[in-house]
Amino acid sequence: MLLELLEVLISVFLFALLHPMFWFVVLLTIIQYRRISGMELRMFGRTINHVWRQVISSLGLGILGGFAASVVMLLLGLSLEQIGLYFVWPVALILLLIHPRFLCFAYAGGLVGLAVLLARAAAPLFPGLAGSRIGGALLQVYLPALLVLIGLLHLIESLLIYLGGHRGFTPVYYKLSAREVVGGFSLQRFWPMPLVALMVTVVLQTEIAGVSMPDWWPLLKPSLQPGIGESLQYLAVPVAAGLGYADLALSSTPQEKSLSSARYLALYSVALLAIALAAVYYSPLVVPGVILAPLGHELLVVYGNKREMSREPLYRDDTRGVKVMMVLPGSAAEQAGLKQGDIIQKVNGFPVHSLAELLARIEESYFMLLLEGLRMEKEFSVIFKKSKSGPDPAPGDYTQAAPFAPAYAILHRSAALGLIAVPPRHSQLYVEKRRVRPLGWLRRLISRKKSD
Repeated sequence: MLLELLEVLISVFLFALLHPMFWFVVLLTIIQYRRISGMELRMFGRTINHVWRQVISSLGLGILGGFAASVVMLLLGLSLEQIGLYFVWPVALILLLIHPRFLCFAYAGGLVGLAVLLARAAAPLFPGLAGSRIGGALLQVYLPALLVLIGLLHLIESLLIYLGGHRGFTPVYYKLSAREVVGGFSLQRFWPMPLVALMVTVVLQTEIAGVSMPDWWPLLKPSLQPGIGESLQYLAVPVAAGLGYADLALSSTPQEKSLSSARYLALYSVALLAIALAAVYYSPLVVPGVILAPLGHELLVVYGNKREMSREPLYRDDTRGVKVMMVLPGSAAEQAGLKQGDIIQKVNGFPVHSLAELLARIEESYFMLLLEGLRMEKEFSVIFKKSKSGPDPAPGDYTQAAPFAPAYAILHRSAALGLIAVPPRHSQLYVEKRRVRPLGWLRRLISRKKSD
């Protein structure tokens, strides 16, 4: 039986890899990584993370995560009808239109769960609700199964963040509320996931076909009940999903930030799964589960941001010299032996206090030059060769009309040498956190039409 079940799972999973929806999610993943690459190109004059390397890495991890989730969903007997996926996806898309940050099954599933609770409370007062198409479908949603799906997907996400959340990070200049610009790293990962889901229907016992399952299966019993001479028939179908991770590391390294996020997300997932499975035997527990799904996830986001902002930034402007925030792989800076966190104080014996001074000294020097400074508060020196890992900015890339052109030119030249330095305290180039504005994209579109 197990071999037959595994054969069914693998064959349907292979179909999921060919499903148009899965490749639509892959296309969205490519678009997101190209967007990040475009931001790197504008800021530093070169792409720091190769788009297709990112896509292939995400695809591989997403396939592994999707297979693991499919095994658990199959063992539990989660069906699409039980989890109300027909409601969750539209709600998730509506939340996406409000703000991309809310594209998450925790928020969409929480809202659907709340709608189910309200429908159940209103059913005795409105007898016709159960007979309506939407009301009847809402009443059929099995909330423990919906909560299990949310917890399971986030548990898989925590594993993916642990394995690859720190890969492909992008250096950013971030403006704090104190009007100071510091260095940090933007962590953004996306995982397209092929899945095997179940659909359940009532058939005559004489029409049952397929693999016979043990009496204990499914662990989550469906609300659909067969009549006399009837039985439940489960059908494995291919579906697709996508998981995403976005974070900002200012007071911690990308590795530390992703591990911390994975740990807290795993705790949230386990707590939600525990409540969901307990609600199978004690139904009132679905209420705290429905509340925990969106609010617990939001608390994770708020706590993570507050914790990151409340501590000392790692990459703050240092008056002792030019502090290195990132050394690009395969670059002249890496070949010279420069390390993240180094403070460059001298070039061929001449002191430097800014990135512009450092680059000027490098440009006026010969092929090889001596860099001196501090590494972990100890003096160090390296021989730097002026071979570069990227092209110089073309003269036509900047115009006098662009107020930030000199700053961009410095960053582009520095990145061409493989060196990303900590920003000046009052840098003109930065990103900053803005208040979430619902339907902000619609407001911008309307204002653009008016200006036209």
